[in-house]
Amino acid sequence: MIEIRKAELAEVDAVRQIGVTTWPVAYAGLASDEFITDGIAQWWSPEVVEWGIRNGITLVAAEGDDLVGMVGLGREGDSWVMWKLYVLPEHQGKGIGTALLDAAIAALPEGATELLLDVLVTNEKAIGFYRAHGFTEARATPDRDLGVDLMWMVIDLQPT
Repeated sequence: MIEIRKAELAEVDAVRQIGVTTWPVAYAGLASDEFITDGIAQWWSPEVVEWGIRNGITLVAAEGDDLVGMVGLGREGDSWVMWKLYVLPEHQGKGIGTALLDAAIAALPEGATELLLDVLVTNEKAIGFYRAHGFTEARATPDRDLGVDLMWMVIDLQPT
């Protein structure tokens, strides 16, 4: 049974391990070895993971005592951004990513109108996952320039 819950500071290493394990698999054939190495160093250092747990919304998917997935959200300017959503490769395809995404959206503060994310333009698997869950290409975005390798996606959270 998978439990989705808030990450604890004592879990920095376990949360970090999800990224260190998943990044090389997720981006194999989509990005250079340098991109993967630099990304792990930049986004999955103990300091960055701890900062996300302390200052953003970090949720984990736990199977017993083991963490098998995570999602991290935070503010970028006036926008809520999903910085990370990763599930260990051997646990993918079981609905854990969907459960994490749903929990992340539910964890946003009342009044949040949209959630943004950036994704590699070559990552068809991730883009397909996000499209299947209501994300579209974003028109209005934070001021961060993503270059040509990444694109912004958004989901509208306003009641219809």
